[in-house]
Amino acid sequence: MKTNKKHNISEELLAAFEEGKTNAGETMMIIKQIAGDKDLQEEYILSRMLDASMGYDDEDTDIIPATAMAADSDGNLCDFQCELYIMKKRGILFDISALPEEARTNRWLHDKGTPLHSIGRLLEQRDLIVLRRFRAEPEEIVRALNAGHNVIAVVDNNTLEGKESDDIAYHAVVVTGISESGMELYNPAAGETPVSYPAPLFEEAWRKAKSYMAKVKGKDYDYNPHPIDLDDVELSSDLIDLREAIAENAHEVWADQRQEEGWRYGERRDDEKKLNPDMVPYSMLPESEKEYDRRMAFDTIKLMKKLGYDIVRRNDTSVHKELMRKINNEEWAAVCKCGANIFPDQRYCPQCGRKLAWEDFM
Repeated sequence: MKTNKKHNISEELLAAFEEGKTNAGETMMIIKQIAGDKDLQEEYILSRMLDASMGYDDEDTDIIPATAMAADSDGNLCDFQCELYIMKKRGILFDISALPEEARTNRWLHDKGTPLHSIGRLLEQRDLIVLRRFRAEPEEIVRALNAGHNVIAVVDNNTLEGKESDDIAYHAVVVTGISESGMELYNPAAGETPVSYPAPLFEEAWRKAKSYMAKVKGKDYDYNPHPIDLDDVELSSDLIDLREAIAENAHEVWADQRQEEGWRYGERRDDEKKLNPDMVPYSMLPESEKEYDRRMAFDTIKLMKKLGYDIVRRNDTSVHKELMRKINNEEWAAVCKCGANIFPDQRYCPQCGRKLAWEDFM
């Protein structure tokens, strides 16, 4: 049975709780842990129940693991070692004793590894350009190497090592070359010398890690943006309505910052005099400018979903009220004859509709 190691509650038991299929003892045990653990409450209960109430299905969205840790090497330092390898190859001088502290202070390196979105941050501080991309194609690695760039790829190390596992072991490697025998990789878990792996094996291991790569190059202006594809993300009407509020506030933040810098309204933009026609309330903006802010807001909400996060609206939502009611009445939890969880403030069973005689449970 698969369990959450931190809380020691199985995913199956949590799912049964959400569906009202746990008995009184199980219900009380879960509720007590929820009441005393904010992370468990929000991550495992509110988000999943909210998804269900909104008709949102995680299976419909290809979740991007941007916060997953590249950590499958000694000391969880695989990305750190990959970046050092590239610095050495490029002849960049560095103080090895200072780099770990720099990485940890900026939260690029955690005890559990490096978040995928932070791969290459040390290189950026050495005047290198790092372009990160999920769902890349093998041809992109080929083009990058042919152009003299470095490539850090994230793979599933279980697959790369031929291990059978349902879990993904995110692991950073440097692609050093492509030959007839396969892909040459600097693999921190395999030593300092690049090792050749069969191309199909590498591509399968890379695919399982969402084909994530970080292209490293010197400063130039050859930039082709590749935003994360959000077409598979569906939003509820509540979140669509939220778009306008975010768009308007984004404009307010922009205008407030410009005002502090001395900008003011002008019919035409004048950088020297710091005049800008957009220094007006959001309602007075032309529709073209509003659409720019709306797209930013809409894509931000979608990106949060794509990265596996949920936006939880509290207090006045039925989901939040239901959970708080259970927590506040945990000691009186009981089970109806149909098997559903019931609480003293309920007069009818929410599952079978039977009128409840609470004296039978006391």
